[in-house]
Amino acid sequence: MSNIRQAYQQAARQAQWSILRHPPESMAQVLRQLASRAEGTSEPDVYGSGALIERFEAKIAEMLGKPAGLFLPSGTLAQPMALKIHSEASHKRQVGLHPTSHLVLHEQDGYQQLWGLQGQLLGDAEKVLTLHDLKQANTAELAAIVLELPMREIGGQLPTWDDLQAQVAWARKHNIAVHIDGARLWHCPAYYQRSLADICDLADSVYVSLYKDIGGIAGAVLAGTEAFIAEAKRWNRRAGGNLISMYPYILAAEKGLEENLASIDDAVHYAQKLGPLLEAIEGVRVKPKQPQAAMFHLHIDREEDALIQAMTDYANTTGVVVLPLPRARKNGQCICEISVGRRTMQQPPEFWHEHLSACLQA
Repeated sequence: MSNIRQAYQQAARQAQWSILRHPPESMAQVLRQLASRAEGTSEPDVYGSGALIERFEAKIAEMLGKPAGLFLPSGTLAQPMALKIHSEASHKRQVGLHPTSHLVLHEQDGYQQLWGLQGQLLGDAEKVLTLHDLKQANTAELAAIVLELPMREIGGQLPTWDDLQAQVAWARKHNIAVHIDGARLWHCPAYYQRSLADICDLADSVYVSLYKDIGGIAGAVLAGTEAFIAEAKRWNRRAGGNLISMYPYILAAEKGLEENLASIDDAVHYAQKLGPLLEAIEGVRVKPKQPQAAMFHLHIDREEDALIQAMTDYANTTGVVVLPLPRARKNGQCICEISVGRRTMQQPPEFWHEHLSACLQA
């Protein structure tokens, strides 16, 4: 990490107020809390069996409206595993992916190199996936499609409920399985005004992350039918994901659910108010203009080093962190991802408008 980024991280750790998602906790604080939670659990899980892990899997599966669930160490394991199972069932190797899918951009082609699948890219990288995009697909070898809800790389955008239903109906018509990439699925009930179970009822399989909005240490749950999860357990063993014990991650996920899940609907509504306020700042563009999830992207007209230096100086001077580090650069602009959480919501949206404006003008 460059010196300027290290300086930002130091300033962020010492700041009083921060726009960054959840209130921070040290490793020692987290481990002490997990030790306290473990007092009520007599035995650890062992290779996926035991009351702790089985109870947790059943709880998440019920929330998602699915008969069964499987705790896994990461979504990078969960998602290609799900697609492999759908591929084996249909005797087809292709999977439909949006160009910004995590499997395409951030997993070094693992779905191809490790799992023997082939990708068919569907839709425009700058736009949400639509039924029109699916109708352009070559369905002959397509085993499954991945629907990311919401779509992280384009600022948390979501299809309309009607179009989402139409996409699923199209897949059913062509005997194509539907998998939901639900890394941030927790945002969707507030936007769609439907339960998690109602949303997941559209899909054959669904993955959710337990560390992003939930705030666990790591981990994911893959959910589907009992037969699907039985097959997933076999593939998990083959892939080395069936660790002897997962209890620290499960305890952390339980803690995160208790602390953060109930606030996510509020975070979505907060983001919907915050986005337009920040859009009003000169040199700042919000994507999407009207946020749909508890996240959105800011495109800022600044050079990266200059922006990071300004953020760092402002945090050191005022005790306020107004932005995360840029995650990308495009067309001469820095892209910063705003993920709203309990820490963000400690102040009203106007607070962040005032301080980001002051930081960029300094």
